[in-house]
Amino acid sequence: MKKLRLFLFCLLAAFFAACSSGDQANSEKTIDDLEIIKVDLSEAREGKLSEFFESEIEYIWLKENVNEGLLGRGVNQMFFHDEKIYVVDTQGCKCIQIFDETGNYLNEINGYGEGPGQYVQFYSAVFKDNELMLLGVPKKLMWFDLEGKFLREQQVDQQIGAAAYSDSEESYYFYTNASEKGDFFFESVNEAFQDTVRSIPFDENTFYGYYSGASSLQKQGEKIFFGMPLQDTIYEANESHLKARYVWDFGKYGQDIQEMKKFDVGVDGMAYIRFQNSEAKLYFQENWFIVENLLISSFRHEGQSFLMIYDTETRQSNLIKNLLVNDLDELYPFANIYLQFTDSKAGNSIPGKTLYNLLQKKKEELGQEGFEKYVKGKGKNFAQVAFAAKNSENPVLIVYTVKK
Repeated sequence: MKKLRLFLFCLLAAFFAACSSGDQANSEKTIDDLEIIKVDLSEAREGKLSEFFESEIEYIWLKENVNEGLLGRGVNQMFFHDEKIYVVDTQGCKCIQIFDETGNYLNEINGYGEGPGQYVQFYSAVFKDNELMLLGVPKKLMWFDLEGKFLREQQVDQQIGAAAYSDSEESYYFYTNASEKGDFFFESVNEAFQDTVRSIPFDENTFYGYYSGASSLQKQGEKIFFGMPLQDTIYEANESHLKARYVWDFGKYGQDIQEMKKFDVGVDGMAYIRFQNSEAKLYFQENWFIVENLLISSFRHEGQSFLMIYDTETRQSNLIKNLLVNDLDELYPFANIYLQFTDSKAGNSIPGKTLYNLLQKKKEELGQEGFEKYVKGKGKNFAQVAFAAKNSENPVLIVYTVKK
């Protein structure tokens, strides 16, 4: 009897230890590798930039050259590739501007027009080998070499809003804006544009919001991921399909999608914005990406913002109130992160003039002696670039590198 009691005690101890370990990781993993990430607002905390990123912040001013290299403020996609920076400007020049890794203007890829080899608009760009594919309007794909020379184009049946290429599968994944029952959001094709496979069907009982989808498709190394705003799932490309990989479990904090469906039918747009900004419960936002082992995503709950940083290796969740505190160079009190540059680098951008104004505010705040110490220490990179770019409206990239 004593042995039985001892056995039961050990069994219960092991059970509670396992539960404790699971709570610490704050996620569950199913047999098909689906990870369920629990979101509990009572665990939200202040987070610091230094917890997740290297101590040195890189500042790169994308320099304009007379009438070349001018960039607007609507740029939301940039790539660091082969020691060059490719800036996707779909609003200003409707082109891709190319800079070297220090920010000097080199060239542009521009096919604006209405004839063969031209586009009236494009949504996004995809690297494949030594080529860049643009998702053009009207319905076609266009390939350029990395110096800007037009190579070829392919007509497509639907307008493609986002795309990615899988090297391992030698296949393209295309996102389209499904809007009716029977439609699919994704299809994959081989390089000959054959063997079409469709995945993620449109659900007429779900509200999808008003998003283009261009920023919802992400590539991390050899892996391709897709996550749709307002939903709770991030999918991973696998054998021509997109399969659920990470699911957010919002529990009692989650937004009832049925409540949002009222915005599907002729509700005033401002009412929708008010609902999102102040009334809606927790839901997945458009701004998310994966850098190294970190899945970084944004949430809102009844007007308050949260940042979830999930370590895909340790399966550890970090629910951060608002944004990460910038404890590295203290340019801003908080570090805003909305651009992904490489598999390990993310950050944001700010006009050169604005950056310089922030430097002047820093001087007023610290006083002459404190300011001199600051620009020789933690603020050195920030100060050097701010002085150089003080008369420029072009962006300065603020680059954070994930901790090794």
